[in-house]
Order: sequence, then C-alpha cells, then structure tokens
Amino acid sequence: KAEKWYLLAEQENPQNAGILNALAIIYQDQGNLDKAEEYIRKALAISIKLLGEYHPRVASYCNNLGGIYQDRGNLDQAAEYSMKALAIDLNFFGEYHPRVVTHYNSLGQIYHEQGNLDKAVEYSSKALSIALKLFGEYHPSVPKLFNSLGGIYKNQGHLDQVEEYSNKALAIDLQLFGEYHPNVTRDYINLGGIYEEQCNLGKAAEYVRKALVIDLKLFGEDHPRVAIIYNNLGGIYKEQGNLGKAEEYSTKALAISLKLSDEDHPKVAIIYNNLGQIYQNQGHLDKAAKYINKALAIDLKLFGEYHPTVAIRYNNLGQIYQSQGHLGKAEEYSTKALAIDLKLFGEDHLTVARDYNNLGAIYHEQGHLDKAEEYSTKALAIDLKLFGKYHLTVARDYNNLGAIYKDQGHLDKAAKYINKALAIDLKLFGEDHPSVAIDYNNLGGIYKEQGNLGKAEEYSTKALAIDLKLFGEYHLTVARDYNNLGAIYKDQGHLDKAAKYINKALAINLKLFGEYHLTVANIYNNLGKIYKKQSYLDKAAEYINKVLAINLKLFGEYHLTVANIYNNLGKIYKKQGNLEKAVEYSTKALAIDFKLFGEYHPRVARDYNNLGAIYQDQGHLDKAEEYSTKALAIDLKLFGEDHPCVAIIYNNLGAIYHEQGNLGKAVEYSNKALAIDLRRFGEYHCVVATCYNNLGMVYKKQGNLEKAVEYSTKALAIDLKLFGEDHPDVAIRYNNLGQIYQRQGHLGKAEEYSTK
Repeated sequence: KAEKWYLLAEQENPQNAGILNALAIIYQDQGNLDKAEEYIRKALAISIKLLGEYHPRVASYCNNLGGIYQDRGNLDQAAEYSMKALAIDLNFFGEYHPRVVTHYNSLGQIYHEQGNLDKAVEYSSKALSIALKLFGEYHPSVPKLFNSLGGIYKNQGHLDQVEEYSNKALAIDLQLFGEYHPNVTRDYINLGGIYEEQCNLGKAAEYVRKALVIDLKLFGEDHPRVAIIYNNLGGIYKEQGNLGKAEEYSTKALAISLKLSDEDHPKVAIIYNNLGQIYQNQGHLDKAAKYINKALAIDLKLFGEYHPTVAIRYNNLGQIYQSQGHLGKAEEYSTKALAIDLKLFGEDHLTVARDYNNLGAIYHEQGHLDKAEEYSTKALAIDLKLFGKYHLTVARDYNNLGAIYKDQGHLDKAAKYINKALAIDLKLFGEDHPSVAIDYNNLGGIYKEQGNLGKAEEYSTKALAIDLKLFGEYHLTVARDYNNLGAIYKDQGHLDKAAKYINKALAINLKLFGEYHLTVANIYNNLGKIYKKQSYLDKAAEYINKVLAINLKLFGEYHLTVANIYNNLGKIYKKQGNLEKAVEYSTKALAIDFKLFGEYHPRVARDYNNLGAIYQDQGHLDKAEEYSTKALAIDLKLFGEDHPCVAIIYNNLGAIYHEQGNLGKAVEYSNKALAIDLRRFGEYHCVVATCYNNLGMVYKKQGNLEKAVEYSTKALAIDLKLFGEDHPDVAIRYNNLGQIYQRQGHLGKAEEYSTK
C-alpha cells in the first residue's frame, strides 16, 4: 500500500529525492534490493546535483545505500558509503550530533558482520558514549545502542556483559514506554536470545513469550513482528528437543509471512530454513532438504550467488546431505559455502572457520582423516586469531580435532584436545552447561577406547547428571548419555545394566521421534549388540532387522548406515553358525561401501576383515588370508603401521596362520599386533590381553608351554584388573591356563584353574 501511494507521488514529481528515498526504503523492506539500490542511487544523484557532495541529505542517502549493500552482503561497499555519510556529518555537525551516533552505530554493525569484532566494539562504543552525552541514559536511542553492543559482545563470547547491556536496555525502555511497546518487545527478544545462548532454555522461552503477548496486543496475529517471535519460539523449542512444538510455531511464522508478503522475501527464506532444520532433527531428511532448497532459491533470486545467506543455505544443505550419507554432495555444497565466504570475507573470518569446520566433519565421516585434521586445524587457527583462547568456538574446534585424533588412534592427543575444550567451557559457562556435558561425554568415549572403563563411566555419568538437570528426562541429549553409558557397561561385561540404560535411551527417542528415525535405529542397533553378547542371537537378529527396516525406509539400499547394519547382521549370523547367511550380509556391506567410498577406505577394510573372519570359521583359510590381507593393505595405506585397526588385522592374520599350522608366521603377526597395542594403550587394556592370550595359544601349539603359561598369565592379570573376577573373558583365560597346566602334567593346577 505504501509503495502504491509513493509511486503515484513519484509520477507527480519524479525528481523529488525524498520520495525516491522512501521508495528505496520500502523496496529494501520488501527484500527487493535491486530496486532499492536503483531508487536510492537516483535520490543520491539528484541530491548531489542540487546540494553538492557535502550536505546532510547526501549523508542520509549514503547511509541508506550502505544499509542496502549490507543487506546484499557487500560489506566493503557498505562500509565505504557509511564512512562517506559519517565524514559529511562530522564535517557539518561535529562529533556530538544524533546523526553521527547513527553512522558510528551502522559502521559498528557492518564491522560486526565482517567479523572485525574489535573495530565493531570501537565504533558501537563511540555511538553509545556520544548518545549518553547528548541525551543521558533515559532516551529511546540509548537502549538500541546497548543492544547493538550486546550483540557484538555475544559473538565475542562475553555472555555476562551481553546480559548486563540487554537488561539495561530493557530497564530504560520500560521506564520510557511502559510494558506494551515495540521497543520492550525487542528487548525481551534479545534477552531470550542470550538465555538461549547460555542454554537456559526455560528462561529464553519465558522472555520470548513475554514479547509475543505484547506484540499480539499491539498488532494482532497477522504482523511481521509476530511472525518473527513465532519463529524465535520455534528455534527455542527445537533446542529443547520439543520438535512438535518447534514445527508448530515455525509453521505459524511461515503462514503469517506468506500472507503479508510475496514468497520471495528474506524473512520467508529464514523461516523455510528454520523449518528445514527442524525436519532435519526429526529425521525427515527429504523434507528438510526440500525446505532449505526453497530458502536457497529465494536467496539466490534476491541476492545472487555471492551473499552470506546463500553460503549459510549451502552449508545447511551440506549437513543434510551428510546426514543422508550423500557425502560427495555434502562436500560439494559445503565447498560452495566456503568459496562464497572466502570471496566475501577473506580467510580470517568466523564464517570461513565455520565452513572449514563443516568440511572437516565431512572428510572425517568419509574416512579422509588427514584432510579432516587439515580443515579442522584451519578452523582452529582462524578462531584463535579472532577470539583468543577462551571462546566457545575455539572449544568446539578442540572438540572436533579430538574426535579426529581419536579415530586416527592418537588417543592421548585426543584426550589432550578434549580436555582443552573442557577447560574453556568450564571457564565460560561453569559446570551445568550442555557444552560441558558434551566434553565429558567425549572424554568418556576416549577413556572407553583406551580401555579405562572406570574413568569412561565417571565422565559419562557427569554428562548425564548435567543434561538431566538442564533438560529433564525426555530430551535427546539425555538419551545420548544413557546410550553411551550402556555401551560402557557392555564393555565392562555388565550386560543387564547395559540393556537397562540403552532401553531408557530407546524409550526417550521413541517418545520424541517415533519408530522411523535414525536415532531410534541406532539404539535398536546397540540393543542388538548387547543381545548378541548375551548370546540371545534370535533377539539380536530381531533388533538389527528393525534397524535395517528403518534405514532402508529412510535412505534406501546404498547408504553407509545400511552397510553397517548388513555388517552387524553378518556378525550375528556368524555367531549363530549360519555362515552362508553371514557371508551374504557381509558381502552386501562390502558392495555398498565399495560403491560409496572406493577401495581405500576404513569401512571397506573393515568389511574385508569381517569376511576374512567368516571364511576362517568356514575353514576356507586361504580365502580368509586373502581377505584379511586386503584389509591390512588398505589400513596400512590409510593409517601407517602404528594404528589400532592395523593391530586388529595383524591379530586376525595371526589367528589364521595359527589355524593353518604356520606357527612361525602366527607368532610374527601376533607380536606385531601386541607391539602396536602396547605402544597405543599401555599394558592394561583389553586388546593387549587378547594379544597375550593369542600368543599363549600359539606357544601352546608349538609345545613351548612355559612361554604359553607366561603369556596366558599376563592376559589373565590384565583382565582381572580391568573387569574383576566375574567376567566372561576372565573365565576364558582361566580355562586356557587350565589346558596348558594339563599339558604340563600339573593336574592339580589344571583342575584349580578349570574349576575357576
């Protein structure tokens, strides 16, 4: 309506710069930035012609043009025109003038977007100090400036300072306007955002709902501000794990925005994007991709390829494709995001660090661990340069690198990096924060991998306690913690306790997501593994087949998780003695992984190794050797000699040579496995116990009974220390020693150990 009347006014007076400027502002609000730029440039040209270069009106139009460039993502041009506006008004009015306040604040926001946070603070602080001197504290412009500075401090990670500034803004606006005013709404929304960042989600929702009550009273349901608040509430409910409510509020926001504006509007794109992320969390990945592609199409139409928002959309699509297992596509879209951000911002920018981080995660999942390390290290270097050591993004980078080092088998380095992340998060947030829970959880995973199961349990229990306190029972992070503790209890041999915790995780995820969700599938998978270890093989197969049904429905045949499931089913059928079916399913896993990743990938090596073990059980020892040797060649190429995966294959080959009667080679390969595992894990680890046990059995077969006793006793000592007396592995060690003592003729000792 506003556009219609101003266009009529333009027809009457096409040289009126004020009318042209008003139209530019309308087109900017509509998201039609080409038209906005066209009209503001007309207004600027007319004003320069009439009034000369150095006139306040020219400064106003320069400032507005800077704002349009800022919306386009052309931040250098935005800064250039905002600087022109500042220079004119400084020349005309001097430092202490309201217009100068506006320009300093605008420049602060531009530098903020460029990631130049020190300069952003400098300019925004100038704006605030001039405004305080001109107007005093209780003036409508001052809360806005407190909020602007707060936004910059938020990105610097100074959340206490942000809260202080936002509360100041609220106090001033309440005194000036009372409760029912748009400025008060803005303050409540900002505070909600801060509490969301602090993960105080209950308080975040409370403040945003206060804003909603005011705006509904002031404007009614069908208003852009109400749409924004519904969208914000959707985001908070998403973080709380209440995905149904998140979808409901974001859908309300979308309906209002579509009613008020065309589809091709930046705010509509934002809501499509947010809905896409909600659907992603719900596991509806096709729907997620559909909505984010809608957002991308709008943004490409409005802004063209080289815009920060377009980079965000590419990034989000990359993450969805990663979740779907389309890792090539994920890499392609994340690389597009990186190219845009490098062109717009250069290397040292927080969005570039984010892109490197996302690509690192994709390479990590592809098994390209060196490339993953390279990109994650780049992200860390940028974030350290921008924020210093104590910042949440730096903690995130340390965490990601820790996960990569864990998969590389560098467990000490992994623990070192995750402990760095933990130290930062504890300093920033204190104990009761989701980031701290993630750190404890990750450390638990590393200690589990090191075989230090007591410490693994301790840290994972800490994570659970924090998440229960923050989110209550029915939250996806609590389910994750129960699941992780279940896996630790499984390794400790406490299988009933393991099943209890994993069933708790299952109950939460079924309530949150329903049956057909990949998180539910993962938990069925873990239950299947426990039932397999308990030798309830029919039950194990039942649960793994549930996993297969879910994943086939979600992803189709050619997906990495489907390969994992075939692999697990192969192991169950192997344990049942159904070796033909074991070969069939393990071969399916190999075919998928080969198609997805090519020959040289850890998953392909794993599949060859598993098939080797099945052929060994079938007595096809030559075929077993062939497949295990293929696995070894891949892992040696990927990881080098000194890696736990290589040790596993040496161990397996040792067992094959043992069975073939090639005892010299069996000793050689088993000793290679032992050397790697001792270097990696030290003496007291379950895999070291396995190596000693295997060597003991080879020496027994060679007739070297003293050495057989020595190595089997070492295996027993480790397992007793790790698991205590009542554990299946300890029973195996006692049994083996009983057989050796029997061969030696020490029948009393043989009886004692076999009875144990």
